[in-house]
Amino acid sequence: MGENDKKQQEEYLAKFLTETKDEIKEIKTTLKTISQDSSLGYLNVDLDLLPLGIFYQDGTKIKIRAAKVHEVQAYSVVDDKNFLDVTEKMNQLLSSCVKVTLPNGNNGSYKDIKDGDRLSIIFMIRELTFQKGASLAKEVTCPHCKHEFLIPFRATSNSEYPRTFENHEMPENIKKFFNKESKCFEFNINGVVYKLAPPNIGIQEIFYGDIKSKVQAQKNPNVSFLKIIPFMLWDRTSITEEGIKAKEDEFKRMDMYTFQVINKAVDNMVFGLKGLKINCPECQGEVHSDMTFPDGASSLFVISDPFNDFIKE
Repeated sequence: MGENDKKQQEEYLAKFLTETKDEIKEIKTTLKTISQDSSLGYLNVDLDLLPLGIFYQDGTKIKIRAAKVHEVQAYSVVDDKNFLDVTEKMNQLLSSCVKVTLPNGNNGSYKDIKDGDRLSIIFMIRELTFQKGASLAKEVTCPHCKHEFLIPFRATSNSEYPRTFENHEMPENIKKFFNKESKCFEFNINGVVYKLAPPNIGIQEIFYGDIKSKVQAQKNPNVSFLKIIPFMLWDRTSITEEGIKAKEDEFKRMDMYTFQVINKAVDNMVFGLKGLKINCPECQGEVHSDMTFPDGASSLFVISDPFNDFIKE
């Protein structure tokens, strides 16, 4: 795979996708991204700072902990060239390091996390895992003064680095359709109300599996259906094979105007991580960068040179 192909793959991933302790002590962040829950050894994630925080029902709680050695080992074999493998490895890590409590008090899982929040939470876990540093960074050039420096990937801020993640803002043309009570967009099309919102990891996981099985069986998946239907199942984490077939039949019966409106609405629902943002250390001008990883997704839980750090101790 060429460098351009690899970069495109990583950009696509960014759009969608130690030292551990028994008890994690309080981590102070200037943006208060996380707060301690010492009774469980987990940290509470501030949903307001997640890219899709506004789409969670009131009362939802997400808690995270640092990754353990065996979990990092399992993630380290991820295939950077395979988007589905990267997604699966990230989901496996989330399944171990995340606890979700639903508004009714029942236990949820990583499947209840919004698909567009996967990468942000993965980085929060990374920052808990490597509390002594090991910051992932990439080279950037300030467009104002041409100063070259490293911009760190930071989902939270600490005493050494600020938070650098920049989230997509809600597009103005769909703002008026957002219902703050239902946490979704509501479109009244010819008297029928269609509710759409970014999907949960659980429902996307099922559709990724459906795509994979169809490709392996040399069948052509219905791309437009797979693009739109997860946004119509925004409040679910699962669906049966029969349910998928029923939804596809329903989708095929959709009239042209309805399809065009919903298709365009989904095109505008670009949420998640937009890129990186920091002030230049020389001129203080604002510097932006994309979310592509210098050494691929497999580098997220890799210390650049642990042996070199070891011999310096």
